[in-house]
Amino acid sequence: MIKNHFLIELYFLSTLFISSCTNNNINKIHLAKMTYIITVRTPNSILMSSDTRLNYFNDVELDGVRYQRVTAIADCIRKTFYITSAQVGINFLGIGYFEDKELSNTNKYPLSHFIQKLNSHKIDGSIKDKFQHIFKYFVSISESHNTGQYVKGVMTGYNRGVSYVCTFNTYDNTFDYGELPIGSFVDSENNKNLFPKDRQNIINEVDKRIKQKSIEKPYYIGDDIEIMELLPNGTFIYIQESKHIFNGTHQELVNNFNTDIDKINGRIINPPVLQKYDF
Repeated sequence: MIKNHFLIELYFLSTLFISSCTNNNINKIHLAKMTYIITVRTPNSILMSSDTRLNYFNDVELDGVRYQRVTAIADCIRKTFYITSAQVGINFLGIGYFEDKELSNTNKYPLSHFIQKLNSHKIDGSIKDKFQHIFKYFVSISESHNTGQYVKGVMTGYNRGVSYVCTFNTYDNTFDYGELPIGSFVDSENNKNLFPKDRQNIINEVDKRIKQKSIEKPYYIGDDIEIMELLPNGTFIYIQESKHIFNGTHQELVNNFNTDIDKINGRIINPPVLQKYDF
């Protein structure tokens, strides 16, 4: 269990496999990879933030070394949500598309689709009970040890005025939770520098960190930056909110990459960029 940690270090990598037919005969296309999420406990609230970038690439191998050949990027995927039925905030590392087993089709849907379904659930009990209910739901749509069909991230919420944090990973069924004291934070890029103490300067620092990483890793991390604030009374607000969020199916997303990239706030990378795998 996480308890009274001033800094929670997380290392995340997420890749989503997509099959597609394109004009240049690429047969294996991937979406996703890195995401930058930050969660900070301010004196009076919890701030949760993320970028909205995804990339479009295929795997290549040169002289025995594996690379991603990035051909396009788009800033259109929400990764930070509020689950109203549980009064819990959630950040996802990367993106995922999953079949809805309750629907009689083979479409794959984004995480926003399943957040909407969770909002119709009755989720009560202690904060741990709420975290576990949400975690078990995402376990139910994931496939254990399948790198293309799992989710991981961070959940936060309040119970009787005390803030809590949960880290989870459905790939290996990892689940930890504990209190989130004032000043503590989660930074998925492992930035250990402490945040300022007042709310507005914290917001500024969150925005600055993600923008800086978007310069360092432009094919993985980028605009628009979303910042959501959770209050002890169970309310929330997006302090910064993207106007380019795309909630279509997996196939609709791929179609837009191939035929209408402006619709998903994307752009072609020409010439394509090779990014070496870091494992």
